[in-house]
Amino acid sequence: MEFYNLVNIYADKFIPIFIRVMVMLAFIPFIGTTTTPVIVRTGIGLALTLLLVPIVNVNMEEPLRAIFEAFFVGSALGLIVRIVLSAIEAAGQWMSISMGIGIASVFNPQFGEVLGPLSLFYSLMGMGLFFILDIHHYFIEAIVRSFDITTVHYHSMFSAVLKLNALFFPLAFKIAAPIFLVQVLVNLSMGFLSRAMPQANIFFVSFPLLIGVGITFMALTLGFAFMVMSKSFVHIKDAMMFLVK
Repeated sequence: MEFYNLVNIYADKFIPIFIRVMVMLAFIPFIGTTTTPVIVRTGIGLALTLLLVPIVNVNMEEPLRAIFEAFFVGSALGLIVRIVLSAIEAAGQWMSISMGIGIASVFNPQFGEVLGPLSLFYSLMGMGLFFILDIHHYFIEAIVRSFDITTVHYHSMFSAVLKLNALFFPLAFKIAAPIFLVQVLVNLSMGFLSRAMPQANIFFVSFPLLIGVGITFMALTLGFAFMVMSKSFVHIKDAMMFLVK
């Protein structure tokens, strides 16, 4: 009965809040993936909505506009983290292709795609960092602060997301750069060896060598990758706070 009474009291603003929360959750790692049951995602969204309903203000003079703003703001906040996670996944895919193991595809539950094994590894590592650094808490804070915005500036929010999208390639390249450098050096060495020894079958030597050297240097540079990913997630916090200020 308490739940029924609460919904009746705040029925006018329940739907916009619920939509904004559910759209945001759809972009959060692990929670928003297809591997998480719908009932679990709905339950988390409903719980957050019930916590927010008594404390936030929603302008319900135009209900359709309130619903559209809820969808737009939730999507803008969610796309920020999705850009970073996509860059991390792209870096893993580039490394898989450069090592020659991109053909060994595996299913990535984060995006529901079949990608290289290193893409899954780096994607799961990014998901772990997302929760270790408590970025999901900043998402909840951003949702609460977003209701303080009296007028949603669509152009400025859209421009901010596009500017953040420009970081996609540099971030992916920073993560994959050490492996790229090593792979280039190995390929150059194999090229010189092929010219010096034309009778040798360099392909059967270079293929396992590329994999072995690539995995070795990937393990040695994991600390650097962690640092780059951590800084990118810190930028997520700043970007979210900028959107809802």
